[in-house]
Amino acid sequence: MLVSAVPAAQAFLDNDPDAYVVNYYTGGGNGDGLFAAGTANQQCTNQGEPVITVLSASPGVKLAIRPGSFVVTGTDYGYLVCQGMRLPGMVVTGTGTGEAVIKVTYPPDGQWYTHTLKLPPR
Repeated sequence: MLVSAVPAAQAFLDNDPDAYVVNYYTGGGNGDGLFAAGTANQQCTNQGEPVITVLSASPGVKLAIRPGSFVVTGTDYGYLVCQGMRLPGMVVTGTGTGEAVIKVTYPPDGQWYTHTLKLPPR
């Protein structure tokens, strides 16, 4: 008799190679802030929050970065299997007029991308 020492959840992952695919999702607008980002696998399970840092901002532009949820509308990398779903991640809100450049660093490997956010006059 063969006895498996692998827990059932791990066995599921081992039989599903897509479970190891990590997608870097983006969103924002429509009440979800200026920009948002999160990390999920092919089953849309959260894989950790990215780190968002401000690289530069126009005078008078102030950004706030906080954990929250957002609707996936795009991707920095990966497949859009979670498009239209609300996922946890980091949400950027802001005030002022001008531009800001942010750097988004995604877990688990630290892959990063930059984004330019435009804050129009109100």
